[in-house]
Amino acid sequence: MEDAEVIRQVIAGHHQQYAVLVQRYQEPLIHFLCRILGSEEDVFDCAQDAFLAAYRNLNRYSKEYPFRAWLYAIARNRALDLLRKRRKEVLVTSDENTVDHQPGPEEVLLAKEQAILLSEVLHELPEHYTQALYLRYHQELSYKEIAVVLEVPVSRVKTYIHRGKEKLRQNLERRETHGGEGQPAMD
Repeated sequence: MEDAEVIRQVIAGHHQQYAVLVQRYQEPLIHFLCRILGSEEDVFDCAQDAFLAAYRNLNRYSKEYPFRAWLYAIARNRALDLLRKRRKEVLVTSDENTVDHQPGPEEVLLAKEQAILLSEVLHELPEHYTQALYLRYHQELSYKEIAVVLEVPVSRVKTYIHRGKEKLRQNLERRETHGGEGQPAMD
């Protein structure tokens, strides 16, 4: 059953049908949020919050965009809110000289050495490049869907992906020629 039909049924009062969308998008949404948040507890809380927010606002969903992109945009905004809150907490604790450093995204999906290297090099890129590349090549979202998620024009998504791939190539070449030494190519 297509997302639009499921949404139509939920809005018509068949609320249990929303479980179809949760089941369909829960795992990829969690993987996406892992790239932003890192903490497993935060990821699950944020995913649940995003699904709940999408459910509550389903009547505002525009069929102009795929549901997946709309859901990811909600989840991304919730995750960024959580990161901003976390930064404020770190600033408060740093004023007390007891900084509690939260680790960044550390989950590596593949155990092979190449996957670890790729993950390290991706983390050297600016976050907007990393998110655009992840959404395009891991989640297989279209440029239009990525634009919705990142809340930028499609032209900027194309730029992020193009520049992200170029920086990724430069960083991989730098590691090969310098054995991992030197500064990452940043934009």
